[in-house]
Amino acid sequence: MSGLAPALVVVPTLDPLADHGRTAQRLPEAGTPAQLTEHPGATHAFLSMPGLVPQAKSARTEITEFLRSHLDG
Repeated sequence: MSGLAPALVVVPTLDPLADHGRTAQRLPEAGTPAQLTEHPGATHAFLSMPGLVPQAKSARTEITEFLRSHLDG
């Protein structure tokens, strides 16, 4: 898992796959820059529902800022 591009892993806590996302904590140990964020109370696919799920707006902002900081250059 070393030598990979920087990663942002967004984990909704009420997702059956949340534990899989949390394995991203191993990326920095391998030398890959990674940021893991958890969104309490959010469910799977919450990013597609910004009008219904309050956590979606902040997560989308976080993703946009991450992409800007890593793609500008």
